[in-house]
Amino acid sequence: MNAYVYDSGALIALDRPGGFALDRHAALLARRHRVLVPAPVAAQVIRAPRRQARLMLALRGCDIVPFGREQAAPVGAVLARSGTSDVVDGFVAVTAAENDAAVITSDPDDIARLLDSIGARLPVLKA
Repeated sequence: MNAYVYDSGALIALDRPGGFALDRHAALLARRHRVLVPAPVAAQVIRAPRRQARLMLALRGCDIVPFGREQAAPVGAVLARSGTSDVVDGFVAVTAAENDAAVITSDPDDIARLLDSIGARLPVLKA
């Protein structure tokens, strides 16, 4: 994979001191992989930027994917097909499918279900 999408669990893991998440993130960037963060995911996790230095620094290496009018229908369709209702998770799945990207998530079952509903066979990795 050349691209990865982070969900909120992945960002929360990056915000913790030390550990595997920061090492994996640094390795992805060092190998010039593209790391995508849907804007609503960032909004879920950023609470106090001045106290979240690790997270804010990690986000500098990521492409923030905006959620606009163009994304509303595809995300809604994914939610309908999967029988789920989490718009942010739906947008994570759509972003991954559109970018042929693996997903790094704390909830692999939900993301896999969404990806399956759109026929996207992409890796789903535990945050």
